[in-house]
Amino acid sequence: MKTRSKNEELLVLTDVIKVLVSNSETQSGYAVFEENVPPLGGPPPHSHPDEEIFYVLEGNFEFILNNVENPFKVLPGSVVHVPSNAIHTFKNVGNTPGKMVVLLNPGNLLDYFRAIGTVIKNAKDRPDLTLVPDISQLDLSKAFKLAPEHNIEFFLPEVMKNDVN
Repeated sequence: MKTRSKNEELLVLTDVIKVLVSNSETQSGYAVFEENVPPLGGPPPHSHPDEEIFYVLEGNFEFILNNVENPFKVLPGSVVHVPSNAIHTFKNVGNTPGKMVVLLNPGNLLDYFRAIGTVIKNAKDRPDLTLVPDISQLDLSKAFKLAPEHNIEFFLPEVMKNDVN
């Protein structure tokens, strides 16, 4: 059985993902990771086949689930269930880093994170999650290019899609 390194951590867009249970350990039955999100951090609206369950440990989040016109607040202790292929996103709307535990079923999304993320090998690779990330410095081209082969679809204004292609 293929296993992960004990401390597998990835920088994925604005967030640091710490793998707790790898999909390779469960034969793609599920995966669990801790997601650390800086203020104003979070992914663009998207969908994917994996079901996700978010348990918020720290921070103040705003989630969107299927209706971009109806974001909702999520505080520590809350659970958000995102069904397979639902359009969703989240943003840390607080002034401090946020932390969630995320369960993926069946866990294939973790392979996408590995494909687009940067491995964090030491302290100098780790971003300062107390700072608002400079979104203008993010290179989203790899995330968009590899999305189709991982069955991920992003939902962005056309002008943004054209800027990154």
